[in-house]
Amino acid sequence: MKKADVVSKIDELIEGPVYRMDIFPGIAPPKNDRRYFAVEEFFQHHREEIDRKFTSILLKLYGYYDFWISAWRSEHEVFENPDVGQLASLIQHCFAGEWKARDYINIVLPECDSMIILNGNDLYMQVYHPSKCLKSLILELAQSEGLFFYKVSKDR
Repeated sequence: MKKADVVSKIDELIEGPVYRMDIFPGIAPPKNDRRYFAVEEFFQHHREEIDRKFTSILLKLYGYYDFWISAWRSEHEVFENPDVGQLASLIQHCFAGEWKARDYINIVLPECDSMIILNGNDLYMQVYHPSKCLKSLILELAQSEGLFFYKVSKDR
């Protein structure tokens, strides 16, 4: 697997249908007092449990699927099926540092032609072009962690 092949696959998959694993069941309607954003900021500053949930879901998914990971932590590294400790380290790296300056990783699941993006700035993970089987598995994992899984509409 070459870095160019992984980046090309990421570019292809990012155009597909998008689903989200989220702490919220959807985007809240706007309120004059902007409380949704206050709640979001609260969770950003108290996110240890959310980080644990995302880590748990990704590690469990790794038990089912191969992972090609594109990590931006240093010179855009690419990893094919890293060992579990290295995968956990890549995930945890996304949560390190100050909010709005955190890292992200792209995880291609080649067996089902899908991708997951974990961005440490977000309270959700995006899933691109998930197969029916992957959607079913992620729904179960998300629900077991008290998260929501839904398709993102084009107007969001």
